[in-house]
Amino acid sequence: MSTALMIEIFGYIGCIFVIISMLMTSVVKLRVINIYNLIKLSKADGNHYDMIRGNKEDSYLTYFIKHYKEDMKKYFLENTLELSAADTIYIVCCEGVPAGVLAGKKEGDALEISFDYTTPTYRDCSAGRFLYAKLAEEGYKKFICKEVTEGHKSYLEKMGFVKENGVYVKNA
Repeated sequence: MSTALMIEIFGYIGCIFVIISMLMTSVVKLRVINIYNLIKLSKADGNHYDMIRGNKEDSYLTYFIKHYKEDMKKYFLENTLELSAADTIYIVCCEGVPAGVLAGKKEGDALEISFDYTTPTYRDCSAGRFLYAKLAEEGYKKFICKEVTEGHKSYLEKMGFVKENGVYVKNA
């Protein structure tokens, strides 16, 4: 086989990979082309995530919720997206980029969650695993989700929540 033909074949293969990458809707699928980042995203220890405490008056938090509100409505009832009842808010960042928000109400060593939202880019559950591990380190023993939509159930089950008496519960 001639060198020119081999270069042409590699060129066509490269074009196919570029086209496939442009058709990807999931970051994880796209990262198959970039193995380093796939390994980095799938790290179980969550070293690339940070958790910061938020508050209701935070203008960025208000912007974040407004920006993602239509997507959030797929997973949460609209009344749960209000921050008025929340006294506990955490923002999860991946290398400085906001990846998700959790809002809830502290009840002793339990946290009643109003919403736990992750942006589409980080929906591989690694941000959630990091978040719940960090919350357990902060002293929370139990997490409760009372108002759960069909769209949110599979995430809760992946995070280890079980349905008890009509609500989803996870013990730390």
